[in-house]
Order: sequence, then structure tokens, then C-alpha cells
Amino acid sequence: MTEEEQKTVLSLFAHPDDELGAIGTLANHAQRGDRVVMAWTTYGELTTLLPDLNIDEVKKERRRHAEEVAKIVGAEKVVILDLGDSMVQNTRDQRIEVGRLYVQERPDAVITWGMHNAHPDHRYTGELAVDGIKMARINRILGTDKPHRKNVKLLSYYEEGTGFPTKYIELSDESMEAAKNAAQFYADIYKWKDVQSWVVDRRRARGLESNCTYAEKFNVRFEFDKPPSYVV
Repeated sequence: MTEEEQKTVLSLFAHPDDELGAIGTLANHAQRGDRVVMAWTTYGELTTLLPDLNIDEVKKERRRHAEEVAKIVGAEKVVILDLGDSMVQNTRDQRIEVGRLYVQERPDAVITWGMHNAHPDHRYTGELAVDGIKMARINRILGTDKPHRKNVKLLSYYEEGTGFPTKYIELSDESMEAAKNAAQFYADIYKWKDVQSWVVDRRRARGLESNCTYAEKFNVRFEFDKPPSYVV
């Protein structure tokens, strides 16, 4: 793959472990030679799953989690914006923060939460991911002479009834292993049960829907592909 052909794919979720539903897709891109950046809006420092640690210790531990999962994926970079667990909101300042992330990393595609999730941090992270695209285009807002004006593809975790198109991503064998390894990494820390069944069964079900062995499923929020001349 030439440098011109290489794409940058950025994931943006609220807390480390939110990314588990997109691990296979991110690993697909890393294996192809694309640049993968994994970002979170918070450390998830208010988690109840690490009760023996204070807030600073939780942040340090969850950064370690993010970095370990990035290694499993083959991602190049980890970014945590530290907007504050339970404090993510679609404010102008936070939109600008995400816009600056896009200007710095210059993604071709972003994968994020849907905008109808019950968890406010998840829902607002999905909104910020969308609105940050606009912020990144306006140099007078961000104070940059290099705005990111690329037509970014944006995919969000699949939600029923949104009206947005559906996209399935077929996973390679290596990407399925990455998904299983990432989930097991968290399971060992948090004592989750039956995690391998969850990983495999969920992706197998998506594969059955899309005529392949294993897949992950997303809604397409933005996609700027040119119209083809033929249907096949």
C-alpha cells in the first residue's frame, strides 16, 4: 500500500471498553496497512468496576487498558480527551475539542456511538463525533491554517429504527482473533463471564445477516462515495 492509498480510521467512544463492538473492523484496517487511531472522550474514571483505586489511579489504569487494546488491534495511537466521566455534553467547547482532534489526526473515517443510546456519555459522544466534522472544517473557529475539509465517512454502532443505511463489515480470521483477545483482556480484569460466546455469537449472527462468516454492523451517518454507473 502506498502512502497515498493509506487511510486513517479513527474510533471515538466514551470510555475504554466501549470500543469492543468495533474491534474487528479496526483490526481489518490495521492489517490492510491503514493508520488506526483509537480515541475516547473520557477515561471512564467513575467506573464501579475498580473500587479499590482512587480517581487518579483509575485514570492511569484505564489508559493502560486503552493502550493494551490498541496493541491488540494494531492501532498507531491512543488519545483520551478527558472531558470528564458523566460530563460529556454536546457543548461548543467540546465540539471544538473533537474538531481539533480531527484536524490533528485527519481521519478518512470515524466509528462512534449511535445517537439514541441510553447512556448520556455514549449518546453525546456520538453527537460530538458528528458535529466535530463541521468544526474541523472552519479554520476561524479552531484557529488553524490547516482545517480538515475531507469528506469524512462516519459510522455508528447499529441502532434499530434510525432510518440510516446499514453497513456490514466482514471480518478476517485475524480480526476475529483480535476481537476475542480484546474482550478477553477486559474479561480478565472485570471478571466478565461467557465473553467469548458473546464475541463469537454476536459476530456470527451479523455474518448470517450479511452472507459471510463473521461481521460487525453499523449505521452509516455520512458517506460521500460517488454514484456508480452500474448496479453490479
